[in-house]
Amino acid sequence: MTALLEPLIGKRSRLDRFGQVLSAFALLLPLLGLLAPKAVVPLVLVTTVIGGLLLGAKALPWRVMDRGVTLATGGLILWCLVASSWAPHSASAAVLALRVGLLLLALIYLGGLAKLLEEPQRRGPRIGIALGFGLSLAIILAEFTFGFPIFTLLQGPAVSDYADYSRLNRGITAAAVLVWPVTLLAWQGRKRLLASGLPPAALIVTLLSQSSAAALALIAGLPTAILASIGRGAGRLILAVAIAGALIASPGIAKLMKQAQLDQADYLPSTARYRVHIWDFVADRIFERPIAGWGFDSSALVPAGNSEPFRAGRKVVPSHPHNAPLQIILELGAIGSLFTLSLLFVLGRRIDDMPTPARACATAMVITVLAIASTAYGIWQSHWLAMIGGAAVVLIVVGRHPDHNRKTAA
Repeated sequence: MTALLEPLIGKRSRLDRFGQVLSAFALLLPLLGLLAPKAVVPLVLVTTVIGGLLLGAKALPWRVMDRGVTLATGGLILWCLVASSWAPHSASAAVLALRVGLLLLALIYLGGLAKLLEEPQRRGPRIGIALGFGLSLAIILAEFTFGFPIFTLLQGPAVSDYADYSRLNRGITAAAVLVWPVTLLAWQGRKRLLASGLPPAALIVTLLSQSSAAALALIAGLPTAILASIGRGAGRLILAVAIAGALIASPGIAKLMKQAQLDQADYLPSTARYRVHIWDFVADRIFERPIAGWGFDSSALVPAGNSEPFRAGRKVVPSHPHNAPLQIILELGAIGSLFTLSLLFVLGRRIDDMPTPARACATAMVITVLAIASTAYGIWQSHWLAMIGGAAVVLIVVGRHPDHNRKTAA
């Protein structure tokens, strides 16, 4: 079918059409991330399928997918499937591992397709992400100003002021991640003042909300962007320390936080103290099965023993530990942590090859994601993985086409 259509629409038209598809993707990503986070997953999958069909033989997976990233991801997913065999509910854990694997491979494929776009086809997606991001921030500010009218219409009245703000949390974290591709867009467009002001403006928005995770993430991401823009070595060091520290030192840090009695510190919000309590419990369980872990997707089912929940009548660990590094070590053990480190190492190498502005923004985005993942969502939640991967795809599209970079250098 692809061959029959070739004479009618031409190769250039295929790229143009795929550029239009990615324009819609870039426009919808921040808006759905705010208003309907679970819809981000079908957005990614539909865009991936349409892109593959539009580009035809040129878009065969083995031609466009990054081999290093694909192999590292495949190794991690394979271990997740193996670790499902000793999870409490092995069948459902294996199904989840396959779903996560399919989503990650789709995102890698979509990123490969995005790299095919030449400079003319990248203009639409750049406009799309600028409009979508701007509209999402406008909606957030309107919700704050006028008493959450849109979310009340979509989800009904909230039971408390806290619930009103918390309904925005996923959208706030999406904005904290997506601000980096938009910042890169402004910088490449020689709007340096706007580029310098976007991340601090996003930080102010997060501080107005209940999303401490997003605020802490941008507080970490801002100096990262500055340091990574100064030199390649600084960016490498930041990524290496942050990634290795998270996946190696997290259990020890959790124990130190408990020893410092942060779970009883009145100056911390209740949600922060709750997390310290969970993390201490998870660290203890990690030390019991350090090599292979307790099984994929087993965090909420690990035996509590004599441990007491933070709040009476609740589980010690809810659906997940609110800390991705601890969740990976707990469920997949040291072996799974090594697979994760290898994947992040390969991604770090790809970031290191980027031009300076893109490299700085990509490094800051990784630190922002890592900070959010270390304090908030479960790492296997599809909508969260789809948002992270979708933001990476947008960053690829926003960045200059390699041919453009070579011409500029010449």
